[in-house]
Amino acid sequence: MKRPIAILGAGNMASALALVLARHNRPVHLYCIEEDVTEEMRRDRCNTKYLAGHRFPEHVVATPDLVTVVNQADVVFVAVPSFAVAEVIAKARPHLSEDAIVASITKGLDPETLDPLILTEAKLLPPKLRKRICTIGGPAIATEMAKGSPTALVIAGKDKKATEKVRALLATKTVKVGTSRDVKGVGLAAALKNVYAIGLGMCDGLKHPTNAKALVMTLAIAEMESILERAGSHLETAAGLAGLGDLIVTGMSPHGRNRTFGERLVGAKSKKPADLGLGTVEGISATVLAAQLVKKLRMDAPLLTSIARCLASSKTFERPFVSYLKTLKLS
Repeated sequence: MKRPIAILGAGNMASALALVLARHNRPVHLYCIEEDVTEEMRRDRCNTKYLAGHRFPEHVVATPDLVTVVNQADVVFVAVPSFAVAEVIAKARPHLSEDAIVASITKGLDPETLDPLILTEAKLLPPKLRKRICTIGGPAIATEMAKGSPTALVIAGKDKKATEKVRALLATKTVKVGTSRDVKGVGLAAALKNVYAIGLGMCDGLKHPTNAKALVMTLAIAEMESILERAGSHLETAAGLAGLGDLIVTGMSPHGRNRTFGERLVGAKSKKPADLGLGTVEGISATVLAAQLVKKLRMDAPLLTSIARCLASSKTFERPFVSYLKTLKLS
């Protein structure tokens, strides 16, 4: 009997991953707590809420039963929102196979330690599984990956066999997968790019679509390199798929929620995502926590700080970012 592949989550990226993994003709079980999504997957083999236009094969199943999803799975992909990751992994832990590999695509920083969430996830796992945990980053818009557009990912892990196994599952003619040992750096870059994507969105809101965005992106990568190096990671990770690559996608795509939030923030009367027509914006909490991290590291990150001040403002939210650009001096 073929062992199942587990995906914790059934959102946009989780659903796209399911389509990629389905080609192995192994059971793919998605943990889903939304009854309407679960029912539509069962009845129509579709998930129009998060990935419209695609049909899932019969061996891809969504269920609210977490035990069924992870039981006997040899690879478990974590694809839940950052605020739910600790709770979901804690619930899954007693039911994980001893030889399972946990691979996380959840991006963010831990509010208590300010470490990337992948390090928190590792601590929640038994020691044997902790050694094999991987994090996945890179410039991947789920809808494009699902359609077969060329997409690149990077898998970071300390255990070479584990990263190679995850790479073998994900790599296709259109999905190219690299590997890295810089787990912390890939996790940090994946969280930080959401912060800078808000700044790129504000450039759009200010009607500065090209020159200013190129400047902001260049400055963002330089800051990201400094933060990663100060945090003990590899600074070159910032210029790779998890940093620059993901920032380009998140900060340039019309579908990027963090970019869209930044764009709609300009001239807005409210900074609440719901008031701006948006759902969860991961970059908001990432910005607050990243500003704390920079302070903890005792370093300057003026671009990041200006974005954080925008989110802390009570009105004219874009003013600190505009002021930063006006007073910026290049060396």
